[in-house]
Amino acid sequence: MAADSNSTGGPIRAAYRRAGMNRSQFQRAIGVAYSTILNWERGRTRPNADHLELISRVTGVPVHDILGGEASVGSAAPRPAAFDEFMATSAGRELSSSERRTLESIVFHDITPTVSTYHAILVGLRLGTERKGGGSRARGRRRRRARPG
Repeated sequence: MAADSNSTGGPIRAAYRRAGMNRSQFQRAIGVAYSTILNWERGRTRPNADHLELISRVTGVPVHDILGGEASVGSAAPRPAAFDEFMATSAGRELSSSERRTLESIVFHDITPTVSTYHAILVGLRLGTERKGGGSRARGRRRRRARPG
């Protein structure tokens, strides 16, 4: 099914690409299935309001631009003070280099991020990574029951 003229797929794709992410990185950052991203891009489904807000926070593109079709990610925006405050927390000090690059690449429009904003994005990143890796399901063989005897 081709994307219709009301699709948000093009602006979403443009937003995460301009934010320096590929589809897989974007999918992990917002914590949805890879197929969900594909469906949005193809116009089969549309993100709900919560997903639009998260997409906006992760990519730095305002929701109205995603809905209106124009993605604009500023490349020279100053880093928010909350980023440095977040980096001073234990969670900030324990970031992987990939997580740090992702958080540093976010450009915020129309909001002033807080330390809590960065914590929430980090949780989304980690949940997305955990889901892709299969989570914490127990692996291995089942124990055999002892037979009475």
